[in-house]
Amino acid sequence: MKIRNLFLLLLVLSSSFLEAKLPLQVKKSVVFIFTRDTANRLQTQGTGFFVLLRTNQNADTANFGYLVTTKNTLFRQDGSAIDSLYIRINRKDGFSDTLIIPLVQNGLRRYFVHPDSLADLAIIPAYPDLNRYDVLFTPVNMIAGMDFLKNEGIVEGDEVFYTGMLSSHFGIFKNIPVVRVGKVVQISDEKYSLGKGYTEFFLIEAALSDGGIGSPLYYYSPAVKDSGKITTPATLVLIGIISGKYEENHESCLTRVVPAFKLIELINAPEVAAEREKEFARMKEAKKK
Repeated sequence: MKIRNLFLLLLVLSSSFLEAKLPLQVKKSVVFIFTRDTANRLQTQGTGFFVLLRTNQNADTANFGYLVTTKNTLFRQDGSAIDSLYIRINRKDGFSDTLIIPLVQNGLRRYFVHPDSLADLAIIPAYPDLNRYDVLFTPVNMIAGMDFLKNEGIVEGDEVFYTGMLSSHFGIFKNIPVVRVGKVVQISDEKYSLGKGYTEFFLIEAALSDGGIGSPLYYYSPAVKDSGKITTPATLVLIGIISGKYEENHESCLTRVVPAFKLIELINAPEVAAEREKEFARMKEAKKK
């Protein structure tokens, strides 16, 4: 192919991507997470998003909501545990509320972490009032499974995007999420060294502020119509959770991403499933009264 023709082809492909707008309604899936410092002032801690699981037990159906973030978001920089998180969530009237999420209640931990101690992932049972709050849940069937990246042919150089908090400007009266586009830079069959062990994650190249940690990372493929007028539907999939910068001691835009299948593993973990069983039992008792 001549150089001029190759240049024109690249230009057309580039224009096609730019015209395919990202589904920016996903900005409604995130909330901003804060803690209180020693002076009782709110300080930014990270981003969270909600996942919805609908389950059946005999004739009963229940929706279970979880606030998803990183495990490190639940701890201060000095490593001490946080008793409560403060999440700011947008209301439907254009303003926001700041809600307290206790992490310990009646002496019991209210959050769950992944069985892999090096997986930077945590969930907290939470179900905000959808009549009051302008928030979207991510359904479990939108979470990419273990083989999604391989089956969809997602490789280094493919574009992804995340939405979350920009620490320097997160909004005065309501949350104003930022959307950042990046590229996958490394997917490894081997686990990465982290701390004193090894765990799964992959790397993207994207700008990241501290407030963006815990953000959902998406892969989006717009609808395509072929010459036979057959339309391939658009694809929007949660492929990971932003965990933090890679190579902290270097000037690098490389960012660690916890693969989304780890979130599926956590939601299905025995400890979390047992909590859902208890909730079904409470529902049955409530019906008897």
